[in-house]
Amino acid sequence: MIPLGKIKEIASARGDKNALIYEERKVTWNDFYKDVNKITLNLASKIDCSSELSMCYISPNCIELIYLMSAAATLKIPCTGIDYTQDSSKLEPMLKATGCKILVVSSSYCIENNINIQGLSSQVNIIDIDNNVRNSICYDELTCESDKNIDSLQLQHRPFKSISFTSGTSGIPKPVIRNKSFDGRRFSFFTARYGFSSEDRHLLAMPLYHAAGSGWSRLFMQLGATIIVAKPHDTEHMAQLLKSEWISTSAMTPPLLNEVVRHYTDGGYSAKENNLKFIIVGGKHFHPQAKLQAINSLGPVIYEYYGTTETGVNALAEPSDLITNPTSVGRAYDGNNILVIGKDGQVLPAHEVGRIAIASYMNMDSYGNQDSEFVVIGDTKYLITAETGEMDSSGNIYLRNRAQGESALNIYELENEVRHLPGIKDVAMIPSNKNTVHCGFVTNSDFVVDDFELIRNIKYICKKMKVKLEGVGRVDSIPYSPSGKVRNEELKSLVFNQVKNISGDKINTENKSKISLTKYIVAILCLMGTAMSWGGMFPIAKNALQSMDAVHISLIRYGAASMILVLMLFMKEGSHSLSPGRSVFKLWLFGSFGFAGFSILAFAGLAYTKAQHGAIIMALMPLISAMMMWTLKKVRPAKFTLISIVFALFGVVLVITKGDMSAFSGGNLLPSLVILSGAFCWVTYTLGASYVEGFSVLRYTALSSILGAFTILIIALITNSLSITHAPSMEQIFSVKWELLYLITFAGVIAVFSWNYGINTLGPINGVLFINLVPITAFAIGMARGEAISHSEIFGAAITIAVLLMNNVYTRWSTAKKEKHTPSSFNIQMSKS
Repeated sequence: MIPLGKIKEIASARGDKNALIYEERKVTWNDFYKDVNKITLNLASKIDCSSELSMCYISPNCIELIYLMSAAATLKIPCTGIDYTQDSSKLEPMLKATGCKILVVSSSYCIENNINIQGLSSQVNIIDIDNNVRNSICYDELTCESDKNIDSLQLQHRPFKSISFTSGTSGIPKPVIRNKSFDGRRFSFFTARYGFSSEDRHLLAMPLYHAAGSGWSRLFMQLGATIIVAKPHDTEHMAQLLKSEWISTSAMTPPLLNEVVRHYTDGGYSAKENNLKFIIVGGKHFHPQAKLQAINSLGPVIYEYYGTTETGVNALAEPSDLITNPTSVGRAYDGNNILVIGKDGQVLPAHEVGRIAIASYMNMDSYGNQDSEFVVIGDTKYLITAETGEMDSSGNIYLRNRAQGESALNIYELENEVRHLPGIKDVAMIPSNKNTVHCGFVTNSDFVVDDFELIRNIKYICKKMKVKLEGVGRVDSIPYSPSGKVRNEELKSLVFNQVKNISGDKINTENKSKISLTKYIVAILCLMGTAMSWGGMFPIAKNALQSMDAVHISLIRYGAASMILVLMLFMKEGSHSLSPGRSVFKLWLFGSFGFAGFSILAFAGLAYTKAQHGAIIMALMPLISAMMMWTLKKVRPAKFTLISIVFALFGVVLVITKGDMSAFSGGNLLPSLVILSGAFCWVTYTLGASYVEGFSVLRYTALSSILGAFTILIIALITNSLSITHAPSMEQIFSVKWELLYLITFAGVIAVFSWNYGINTLGPINGVLFINLVPITAFAIGMARGEAISHSEIFGAAITIAVLLMNNVYTRWSTAKKEKHTPSSFNIQMSKS
């Protein structure tokens, strides 16, 4: 942090301006100077300033920690932060590696998290922030009225030294030693390029022990700006601060930013409601979806950096780069040279994969306890990083993996592919050897997704990319350190030991104790009622089509239903949820498919064919989904599912043609194809939910339906003007009022939420069985009304329903087969292929 002399200089010009803000506490530059002066003098009185020593701290961010770091900077004592969430067994070797003589701790944090510091007290002097500093700012009553005592220490002869630690995700962190400061050059570059000034308000969101947390805060403090200290790890609080404190700059890791963006969007805030101009993000793979989502939510203020603890900040990508080339981490900037090095130390040409090597004025001098890898090109020494990647001819860097040194594994691309699967919220791939990975994934609770299907799709992606998947499982959350790194061993343990069942239709013991028999019965009744109401929708809509056209029935149906859904959304999630934000285009597009495309096409086809034909086509939706997943997301269905699709289509053809293949001629098949197109539209709408992140089911449904209804209105105006359709009279509307009421309520709003409740309770594998009641109900209603139904229609419907059932049974059998090799309580699938 900045030393006392710099604080005094700023205080002389900006004394009454705020230097630090933490919740309700505000510290002016004058107060900051006085407090740091006292602490520095007290610290100097307790140590031998002529000897070589260093200070470490184990504490979440707080104002008192900044005081002590500034005191250490004044006394030219290396001050090193330690990841306070590390396994406590790593603390002692880390302290020894730095030669620590003074250890600053938060006793309350250590007690809460079982960090035993008593055993260290014989080796180091301990300063407790919670007692020695917070309760008495100078931690004893030593009075000094000037800086002369500090000047008399002759600190100018003490050599510069800084110590920082690597992340240590898979072992004990390594100490990184530097014997010269690079702050002046780097700070000047960024200040000049991006116009930073004393008027900035910088959000300290990352832990101070991380180089980015302390480095960027130090930059803005030396300008005299205000530092707003966020509550540690409280991303909802950070999202609120962006608006309430008019934050202009911040530094974050990708996982941290993702959560902040989610809370910011959920809070109903838009990009226009903040004062942001610069958020720099790095330290971990920043996947393209997250980059674009952050820019959509916060505005074009996101900057990505690439660098390492050993080399500093070496490459930059600005907002325009993130939009046009989101898979790159940027290009080298002033003072940095980046090369891709082959196995023999040769420089590789563009687009060839190798190790990333960096020459920079920020490069470390050494590790404290081991040698580093480097190569000399010309007269320049390049440090070889743990990162594998490639560069294009313009110098853009594309990373593949980290800390493996194996170019065969493109971990980042694997993670990007898996993130596109419906229902995936987060994922981490951990390499276990040259071409094998473990995978932990988190699902989005707002969307019901079967674990077995997700795992099968993940295995397919890995197989396609020629990577072996040693273990895969769903976890509650990816274990990140506060600095944004995945804790590899902890994630592996979660993948192997999470006590949950993988199958969506088998409820484990814990869930059984929580879900009562009454809920099961209610869920079954909900699913039966929904399927039967959808089955009844076709003959009822057929009646309405005698008086009105498909466009105006759809307009009335979804115009009313969408208003009901929006009202429900307002009552449940508040007024802020009514804003679609930057997702408005996606919501309109998918809403147009789901409500305009599905309804108009389904009803238009239904006007010229039997209700039963429409119902049997709609029952194909699970198989249509499998085909669209294959087409859009390259997720190949199981072979049994592909065979099921063929037989199901054969059954549908029998229903439509009544066994007479001459029906294929003369346009007799056209109405059924129109209904099939409607089914594809609905499946597109369903898959579209995975492209709209951060929305609950209710919010996605309500906003997409009202935007879809707007599309239907536009279509109605166009078709009316072309005399294709005609606006119905009130007499026509009232003549089918009961049919419209049924379509709006029972087959619309009530059916959708009954379906979601049933699926969430019984699981998707069980729930999808009830879709077979749709054609059965339609056929039963037709028979009850005395409609003529041929044997071929019944036989074809039976084939289709049987195939759907068998595919469901196959899914269960496959799940059981996979679980055979794994304890049933483990949420994991193993693969040796």
